[in-house]
Amino acid sequence: MKTRPLYKAIFKSMLGRYASYLVSLFSMMILARIFTPDIFGTVAAIMVFFTFFQLMAEAGLGPAIININRLESADRDGLFGLTLFIGFVLALLFLLLGPIFVAFYEMPRVDKVVPYIAVSLLFFAGSIIPTAFLLREQAFFRIANVGIAAEIISTSFTIGLVQLVDPLHALAAKATVNAVARFFISWYFSINTEFGSPMPGRKFSAIKPLLGFCGYQFGFNFINYFSRNLDNILIGKYLGAELLGAYDKSYQLMRYPLMLLTSAMTPAVQPVIRKYSGDPVQVESIHRDFTFKLSLVGAVAGLAMFALADWLVLIILGNQWLGVIPIIQILAIAIPAQVVLSTCGSFFQAMNSARTLFLSGAFSAVFTVGAIVIGILYRNIEILCWCLVGAFHINFVQAYYYMYKKVFKAPLYLHLINMIPASIVVVGMIGWSLWIIN
Repeated sequence: MKTRPLYKAIFKSMLGRYASYLVSLFSMMILARIFTPDIFGTVAAIMVFFTFFQLMAEAGLGPAIININRLESADRDGLFGLTLFIGFVLALLFLLLGPIFVAFYEMPRVDKVVPYIAVSLLFFAGSIIPTAFLLREQAFFRIANVGIAAEIISTSFTIGLVQLVDPLHALAAKATVNAVARFFISWYFSINTEFGSPMPGRKFSAIKPLLGFCGYQFGFNFINYFSRNLDNILIGKYLGAELLGAYDKSYQLMRYPLMLLTSAMTPAVQPVIRKYSGDPVQVESIHRDFTFKLSLVGAVAGLAMFALADWLVLIILGNQWLGVIPIIQILAIAIPAQVVLSTCGSFFQAMNSARTLFLSGAFSAVFTVGAIVIGILYRNIEILCWCLVGAFHINFVQAYYYMYKKVFKAPLYLHLINMIPASIVVVGMIGWSLWIIN
């Protein structure tokens, strides 16, 4: 059965990722009781720009490496050396941009976070090649061990550090320690991969054969970044650190079902599906079976998050975060669509359709950015969340329209029919929300 290798790889990925996410969840529960929303908001304001610089450092190189079949040692080391060089340049640039970040946000002490994040950027860039090697070989348990170890080390360090220094410095340092730990552990684990552990090399020209794929992938990531992070940027700018901290934690909690489902699954999709990339009919059949099951799980997860939001906030975040409950309930409505949609990128990549992924991402950005701007104009977090829910569902339809028309060359209704059960759950959550409001 063609779907068996995919589900086997997904099972291994999920098993490893769940252990990592469990540690991350405990970390969030502990830190949410130590640090206040305004401290989280101050760090989150800079982390938005850190995510953008991460995108620039990675530039689509990871997915491109997963798709290649051969890599000479000189090319391997050259790519590794290039990522380290880019990481150093971007870290320096991030540090120099500190005054601009301060001027943009006009937020107290936001400049204190910048040096910690700049160092994190250097070590993140160094982790790109080793991590791609591990993903290519579906070494999901080793990848999970990297995440678990880094989270335990960084959280323990932060808890100890907060007893000695200002809480803002302690929380900001967590990102640095996490990035350093991930770099060294992932490099060590990559020793046993087919390509081996990389060493810094000077053959930067090794990037040339990968530029075509990387270009479109980077373009998609670039657009996707702004559509997914503009909310944090504008909330921090116009609504302040405390509201940003509340929104960021709400969104992070909402994303846990996505992390537990799609983020655990998607690393397994591209390495498996690329083996069938010459047979779009077969891949479409696998995709349809996979997304149908995923939509049912997503519907259950969304409904549970919607119904149990108050309990989840009390247990995970504590009493000081009770104000985020309505935000979480609204965002939970988008979970079924988000769960399914989050996996489509891996199918585009596996089918070498980075250009189509880029085009779809461009349309997604238009709708998402429009939703965010409307919410900011109203200066109301709940309205912003409702607009995002609408944008996510519009993006769901257009992304799969592109996939079925350009990649599978099959009618879209094959996919949409399978989404009917999850759609009923979504309509029920919307109806209940509107009834309660009225």
